Amino acid sequence: MIGWVEIPSFAPGAVFGAWCLVFVLALPWTWIDAVRPGRRPSVRFSAAGCVEELPRSWRQRTWFVPPAARTAAVLCLVFALLRPQSTGVARDTGEGIAIEMVLDVSGSMSEADFVIDSRPARRMDAVKQVFQDFVLGTGGLSGRRGDLIGMTTFAMYPDVRCPLTPDHANLVNLLRETDLPGWVRGRQVYEHPEANYTALGDAIARATDELRKAGEKAVTGVPGAEAARSRVMILLTDGYDNPAPALKGDAIPPIEAAKLAAKFGIRIYTIGAVGSQRVPAGRARGLSSLFQRRAEVDEATLQEVARATGGKYFRAEDVESLTTIYDEIDKLERRKTGERVYNDDTSLARRAMLIGLVLLAGELLLSVTWYRKGP
Repeated sequence: MIGWVEIPSFAPGAVFGAWCLVFVLALPWTWIDAVRPGRRPSVRFSAAGCVEELPRSWRQRTWFVPPAARTAAVLCLVFALLRPQSTGVARDTGEGIAIEMVLDVSGSMSEADFVIDSRPARRMDAVKQVFQDFVLGTGGLSGRRGDLIGMTTFAMYPDVRCPLTPDHANLVNLLRETDLPGWVRGRQVYEHPEANYTALGDAIARATDELRKAGEKAVTGVPGAEAARSRVMILLTDGYDNPAPALKGDAIPPIEAAKLAAKFGIRIYTIGAVGSQRVPAGRARGLSSLFQRRAEVDEATLQEVARATGGKYFRAEDVESLTTIYDEIDKLERRKTGERVYNDDTSLARRAMLIGLVLLAGELLLSVTWYRKGP
């Protein structure tokens, strides 16, 4: 694991320990019903001499088993509550890398030339679905448990939607809320000017900075986390580098940004999203004819970006090919993150609690079956 959370040990205070001791000392009182003759249920007979000579059964000879099991169960549970500390050493070898998902959210991503459940779908929706499967391990993908995953979106400007995190549930929630500029929940509200540009080079540079920080230090706020040893960027776009005219002087060319990523040991996988399903302009619900255009993917640039960092370029024409691409990346990028050695200080408590629960269940079962008492 790249990052994990260690729950601090709880040391019971003197008051808690004293109450536990009093409780243990009071346990003999639970035997009163079993050993005090005056409290036992009985039936009056005119003469009981003939009954006293009868042989005692095994149930009578082992009458003490249920209360003994109950007492032992309570002692085990009290022992578990005291949180005994063990000196055993546990070893954990995990797999995980730092992955930055870089997603194009420019206007052309609204074109509905993908198919989901036999219905036309926007490129954005198809990418979000496969991205979610890639993270969680659904849709036939194995998932990225143990990875640090972040998400950067870009149109006119790059924006870090989610920093690198092991909390994949939160990442997926942010992914579901992500949409194109001017769009809300899959519907276009207005035509946002930022949607007409694609700052590809700036997005690579921004994602590189996120991965650089993950390689230099552990994740903030995650006790025991280590710096990422392997870092990967997955860049998906359906266009080409198209910065705003006012920003062209400061924009970073994609190839230069890729060379910068290579210096930090970051591998970039690029995906050109070009759907194969043709939908007439304005036919899909909520789609504006302004954005109903074929993708103009600069495959040559994406191939060079991938090659400069030791990555690979993929072309996605439908949801199935997108899934295949992410599956291939999933198999390529698996790294051992080393062996973590730590003191297992909770094993005794877990064992005591398990034994106590088993004894308690056994006592209840015997009390209603073999040792069942009549009125």
